[in-house]
Amino acid sequence: MQTQEFNIESKAPVYSYQRCPVNERSFLLYKNAQNQQGGVVGDYTVLDSDEDLSLSEKKVMNLISALNGRKNLLQLGEETKSRMLYHVVDSGENKEQAKVIFYHLGKKGVSKENAFLRIETLKKKEA
Repeated sequence: MQTQEFNIESKAPVYSYQRCPVNERSFLLYKNAQNQQGGVVGDYTVLDSDEDLSLSEKKVMNLISALNGRKNLLQLGEETKSRMLYHVVDSGENKEQAKVIFYHLGKKGVSKENAFLRIETLKKKEA
């Protein structure tokens, strides 16, 4: 690992998450403001009721790591035995929010919806 990569990996994270208190199969995504937990900027909802929540949480950890610019992600291929596909949904007029549907592709059959992500993309204009 080079010094620059180490600095990126050890930098204080901008994004964090926690489980949603209302929906057990959902996670809230936060954008931190100067080492304090900021407001909710998105959510990740697991649509596949057969998926183990500990696996879902590892996927969210990878998502948060990627948002924070980290490259060392958890390798989940052995655990899932599948591929993860995604589709960015056109948000139409609402350009302040991105929507992504994740799909699970097993060894046979067609892919099925696995999770839904909504996250703010632009800073909202302040009144």
